[in-house]
Amino acid sequence: MRNFTSHRLRGRVDSRAEWEEMVRRGEILDDSMEDEFYLRRLDAGLFVLQLLCYIMVEISNSGVSQLQQRVHQILNIRGGSVKVVRHIMREYAESIGDGKSDEFKEAERKRIMDLADNF
Repeated sequence: MRNFTSHRLRGRVDSRAEWEEMVRRGEILDDSMEDEFYLRRLDAGLFVLQLLCYIMVEISNSGVSQLQQRVHQILNIRGGSVKVVRHIMREYAESIGDGKSDEFKEAERKRIMDLADNF
């Protein structure tokens, strides 16, 4: 099934905007297609982006005000925004998955959301 889904998805959806357009048109998107799209986004650079955002929010929440100020300064200089970082971290928190107990996943989600909210 995964190969079929991958084949169906390949060539049809190359961006988040296209995915959202498919949803808006009411096309049937099953869980495996959604998972495949998320994996393709991870492969295309989302994982690195999530990792960088995670590092930024961890540093900003370290309790050293100069570090938080510097992170925000660099983010602003480079045209980034706190809102975008928070959005990326929320998506990351929602995707914490396999291999861990439900209690661990929920605690980690909460910790990441708290870091993002305090960013």
